[in-house]
Amino acid sequence: MKQTRMRAQGILAAADFPGEILTGVPVVELKGAAEAVVICHRGVIGYEPEEVRIASALGPIRVRGSELTIFRMNRERIVLHGK
Repeated sequence: MKQTRMRAQGILAAADFPGEILTGVPVVELKGAAEAVVICHRGVIGYEPEEVRIASALGPIRVRGSELTIFRMNRERIVLHGK
């Protein structure tokens, strides 16, 4: 198990992935003023055009703005668009 984790960490490091992805810690990326990406989520727990609440291993993540939409969502990542 330890060797597998070490190999995975080496692959992630070589591919320039954040180490948090391996440990399940959420990563939030802001891309300008119109897009937010949450990696390592546990699902959406609330959605309104002014606020999206996302479950994570460290507790809820709240994204506030206006005209918020869930542009894309899969098991690893949520992409939000809005202001």
